[in-house]
Amino acid sequence: MSENIKGDLFIGAGVVAVGTLNAPGLIEVDGSVDGVVNARSINVTSNGVVTGNSTADHIRVAGKLMNTSTAHQSLLVESTGDVSGKITYGDLEIRKGGNIAGEINSTPARKNA
Repeated sequence: MSENIKGDLFIGAGVVAVGTLNAPGLIEVDGSVDGVVNARSINVTSNGVVTGNSTADHIRVAGKLMNTSTAHQSLLVESTGDVSGKITYGDLEIRKGGNIAGEINSTPARKNA
């Protein structure tokens, strides 16, 4: 087995996780998460669905991210991405076809993140 120095967590296709997920590095969701997600970076793939509270410095969404989302540095919504709910971000990029809806707030991006 390879050593996972950064503490990344991968939720594979077909996997359903319920509860609180914390990782010091990346959490990548190709399956489904219902609960609280906290990491340095969150990547929701085109198959991924996250429902609940998500907090990270960087969030990339190609699938669905719903409820409360906080991206302290950057939120990237890909062309297949759909983000809804209470959304707070430092910097925002939405690719053509991407969707964002709900209560949307920008805050100054954190330094050194």
